[in-house]
Amino acid sequence: MIRDKHIPIMVNEIHSFINNKKNLSILDCTFGGGGHTKKFLESGHFVTAIDQDDNSMIIARKLKKNFSNIFFYKANFRNINLLNLEIKKFNLILLDLGFSSNQLDDINIGLSFKLNSNLNMNYLGGNLNAHKIINHYDKYELQRIFDLYGEIKQAEKLAKYIVNQRSIKKINTNFELIEVLKESGVKFRSKKIHFATQAFQALRIETNKELDNLVEFLKKVHDYLDIDAYLAIISFHSLEDRIVKNFFKENKVKKNREFNNKKNWGFENLTKKPLIASKSEVLENNRARSAKLRVGRFIN
Repeated sequence: MIRDKHIPIMVNEIHSFINNKKNLSILDCTFGGGGHTKKFLESGHFVTAIDQDDNSMIIARKLKKNFSNIFFYKANFRNINLLNLEIKKFNLILLDLGFSSNQLDDINIGLSFKLNSNLNMNYLGGNLNAHKIINHYDKYELQRIFDLYGEIKQAEKLAKYIVNQRSIKKINTNFELIEVLKESGVKFRSKKIHFATQAFQALRIETNKELDNLVEFLKKVHDYLDIDAYLAIISFHSLEDRIVKNFFKENKVKKNREFNNKKNWGFENLTKKPLIASKSEVLENNRARSAKLRVGRFIN
């Protein structure tokens, strides 16, 4: 059963860039539970929404009953160039790189530490999952993803321990993996977050090719921005934020109106430092604590 309880993050901050503007064409590249899209629709804007999740498609159909100005496409945002979009240029493009509450609570996906699901973490429908990674990647492949995507300092030690443990018994569930992590002797980054956070993040990124998807999207997004349009991206960990930060830096508009990328387009960086959620929002929605919003205005 789909529970449409998703709380959109940093709504006020995003809307602050388009206040007093009417009838905008907005592209929501990660529709998820529809929270951001609904707010845009309620403000009278036209929204084209993209998401690969079947549940998102069902939620979009429900929204369509009350708002005629929504168009939904079932796809991964990295494939924006493959879609036959009714609207070709947008005044605002939003990319929220978090996953929805529906996905977090879906035991079949298994993203949560709290639910003892079978190892999966694939929310995009590809062929790879966390079970294959944990039980079949060799030590060096495991070390690579824990180092690059989990930023675990003792990645080699963890990879070696997992290979040893799975030779005794396959690691099949989230709780089994959490127990292995606990017994590995690895010192994880922080006591403020669950000790399995870094390893789960690494597995999720590898399973869904999250960073690859972001990089591919950023190569194409300028083709879909109207003059003076906004590109707003919400990231949730340093790896994503670093890619977005560098994208705006590499494609900035210089003071003399020349483009840093030597092309005929660029961005005015409207967030020199990323915006973060307010204290009141974090109290209401703990998942907002790690969100960072960067916004650029498209110039061409």
